[in-house]
Amino acid sequence: MSRIKLLTAVSTAIVFLTSSFLYGEVTRIEITDREALADSAVSFTYEAIHGVVYFTLDPSDPANAAVTDIQYAPTNRSGLVEYSADFKMLVPSEDVANGGLLYTVNNRGGGAGAPEISLQYPLSGMGFTYLLTGWINEIAPRDGRLRLHAPIVGSAQQPITGDVRYEVGVGRESNDVNIAGGGHLAYEPTAAGLREATLSQRVYLTDPRVPIESSQFTLDVQPEPDGNQPVVTLNLQGGLQPGYTYELIYEAKNPVLAGAGMAGIRDLVSLIRYGGAGSSELQQLELPQIEHTVAYGFSQSGRLLRQYLYDGFNADLDERIVFDGVVPFIAGSGYGMFNNRFAMPTRTNGQHSNYLFPNDLFPFTYGESTDPFTGKTDGILNKARASNTVPKLMHIQTSNEYWVRAGSLPHTNPQGTADAVLPEEVRFYTIGGSQHGSGNGIPRPASSGQLPPNPSMWNPIGMSLVASMYDWVSEDKTPPASRYPRIVDGSLVASHIDGRINRKAWNSLSFVTHPTAIYKPSHVNYGDRWDDQRIVDQHPDYSDQFYGALVPAVNADNNDLAESTILPPATMVPLATFTPWNLRAPATGAEKSLARLSGGYIPFASDTVTALQARDPRNSIDGLYPSFDSYLDKYEAATDRLIEEGYLLPGFKEAYMNIARGSEAVFE
Repeated sequence: MSRIKLLTAVSTAIVFLTSSFLYGEVTRIEITDREALADSAVSFTYEAIHGVVYFTLDPSDPANAAVTDIQYAPTNRSGLVEYSADFKMLVPSEDVANGGLLYTVNNRGGGAGAPEISLQYPLSGMGFTYLLTGWINEIAPRDGRLRLHAPIVGSAQQPITGDVRYEVGVGRESNDVNIAGGGHLAYEPTAAGLREATLSQRVYLTDPRVPIESSQFTLDVQPEPDGNQPVVTLNLQGGLQPGYTYELIYEAKNPVLAGAGMAGIRDLVSLIRYGGAGSSELQQLELPQIEHTVAYGFSQSGRLLRQYLYDGFNADLDERIVFDGVVPFIAGSGYGMFNNRFAMPTRTNGQHSNYLFPNDLFPFTYGESTDPFTGKTDGILNKARASNTVPKLMHIQTSNEYWVRAGSLPHTNPQGTADAVLPEEVRFYTIGGSQHGSGNGIPRPASSGQLPPNPSMWNPIGMSLVASMYDWVSEDKTPPASRYPRIVDGSLVASHIDGRINRKAWNSLSFVTHPTAIYKPSHVNYGDRWDDQRIVDQHPDYSDQFYGALVPAVNADNNDLAESTILPPATMVPLATFTPWNLRAPATGAEKSLARLSGGYIPFASDTVTALQARDPRNSIDGLYPSFDSYLDKYEAATDRLIEEGYLLPGFKEAYMNIARGSEAVFE
């Protein structure tokens, strides 16, 4: 594979003079570490490169108008905004490089590409170049963390101020808590903010807020030497109690240019792909020629990709497409506080956390839909379609997202009464019987939930689909058909009817407490400046305008349906019920609420007699499988079927088979 051809010094200088000072760009790449990755079992190698990339943005360029508050950011003598981001690249040796760039959106500063997991990992030998960049300013420095270094907007003479809201909770009794979460930075309170801060508490998010006297709490503000946001610690006399939500509101100052994180992704990937001013900085990286680009990210990172597309960042400064393919994983219905004034990128809405924060917002669908509360018609891909930069897209989520993150809304209308039409560029995949984070297939005891956590291992299916996405964009090879639950065929249903659990969503078991509700996003008024300027002028405390979130239907054993979800082998050939939900353990408080991003695991009885004694109406193990060998044969057939259908790479088969082999003791 040929290496990137660099512009001559003369042409680079010409482009720099005609482009840099007009549009902004990558101005410098500083390498801080290089490490060879090798394995005697394979013939190829990788090099891991760490460093910092320096950028500028032109605030007068219409392409940068999507960066909230860019007009208030400080500029250099050339009138450009300066910022930087940490980066990591994994560069393949020439003998395996395939011309593809996989941009991995890091999650809260952390993330690894396939070669870092193992050079024997199925995707490693495909020869992708991997790129990760820092895009969050509020994470505290720590070894290995990728951070965005964005400027404060406003000035010392004219600081920007506004009320900010933090929801704080603890897993055990504590007197002190970082209001932004462990390892995160907050916004600096003004003098008035320290004097007039308010704090309330409630158990469930819809409960009335109970004010806490100002004499009972204090805020300790400590600067972070390697950052421009402080650590703010809340101290409450008598301590914070597990299960309670504490809502803190105060006037803050000095928001950061959070949207620069997405601009940096756009500009660095565009430079790697197309060259241009700043290309000379790439020479030290010794990259293969990049012909196609795919971005993927999990959870928060998947939400970032939805925001990236909605805000129009997939068109570069010259209106060329940045990513050919985009794969948001386990994003649910949401975006995030990634590109607004006083952004808080790590906030995630749920039934028991961050209630009414501006994250899960209309539009939810990639194609157009109409908001029943405002009459507005919009779609996530509208800006990309207007600029002719629509990527191929795979939205991949588990059945857990339907219960805890309103995962149905990206493929229904907002009311939840009809299936949405998927644009031709979009595939939708629901991985059944699984929770938000992929397990390793091995059951373990309950901890923070009332049920043991769902152990389903689904990540190999997800990464196999990433490889399929690359084949789609590079070779126009049709990917596997979408598989997800739909209203029209009855596989997508209401979780509750008239306040009672819907039997299509859950068949009651006498020994299991089921949820009383699911998470549903609501239409909320954040003030007159939110829609146009992304500024929150009022922090709502209530809404009764809910969007119609639905959940997958289940079979008689309470497992997800094979016809409407992609089932990993252990859920296709089950030894248990793999629930897409769990409830909070009593020790953590608020035990009626859904456990955060968690599923559950309820083993089948070993035989029919045991099931009858337990009043368990589900199948028993010996009723399903005459022997361990019979189980193993069915399990392997299910694994092979996933490979044949294109949902699983053959290289992942052995990992799945090891899970089955480890279950032999169940049959003894």
